[in-house]
Amino acid sequence: MEILNLFGVNWKLMLAQIFNFAIVFFVLWHFAIKPLLKTMEARNKEISQGLDDAKSAADRLEAVEKDVKAKLQEAKKESMLILEKANSQAELNRQESLAKAKLEVEQVVNKAKLHIEQEKEKMFVEAKQEFANLLQTSLTKVLSKSVSQEIDKKYIHQTLADLKKNEK
Repeated sequence: MEILNLFGVNWKLMLAQIFNFAIVFFVLWHFAIKPLLKTMEARNKEISQGLDDAKSAADRLEAVEKDVKAKLQEAKKESMLILEKANSQAELNRQESLAKAKLEVEQVVNKAKLHIEQEKEKMFVEAKQEFANLLQTSLTKVLSKSVSQEIDKKYIHQTLADLKKNEK
C-alpha cells in the first residue's frame, strides 16, 4: 500500500471507483449494449434474409423470363402453323371455286350447244318442210297437167330420202 500512497492513490477511493464502474458497466451492459447487440443481430438476420429473398426473386424472375420466352416461341410456332393451315385452306377453297366455276362454264356451254343443236334441228326440219312445200309447189306448176298427185308424193318422198342420205 505504500507504493499506492507513494503514487498518490487512495485505495478507498479506488475501490469506490471500481464499484461505480461495475455498476455503470452492469447498467450499460444490461440496458444498452445487450439490446443494441440483439437489435444488430436481428438487423443482420433481416439483411441476410433480404439478400436471400432478392437472390431467390432474381432466380424466379430468370425462370419466368425463360418460361415466357419458351411460350413466345411456342406461340410463334403455333401461329405459323395456323397461318400455313389458313393459306392451304385458302388455296383449296380457291381451287374448289375455280373447279366449280369451270364446271358451271362447261354446263352453260353444254346447254348452249344443246340449244344450238335443237335450234339447228328445228331449222333443218323447217327448211325440209319449206323445201318440200316449194318442191311440191314447183312440181305442181311444172307438171300439173302431166303427172298425177300420187307420183308427185312419191317423187317428194324420194327427194327427201336422198336429202337425208346426203345429210348423214
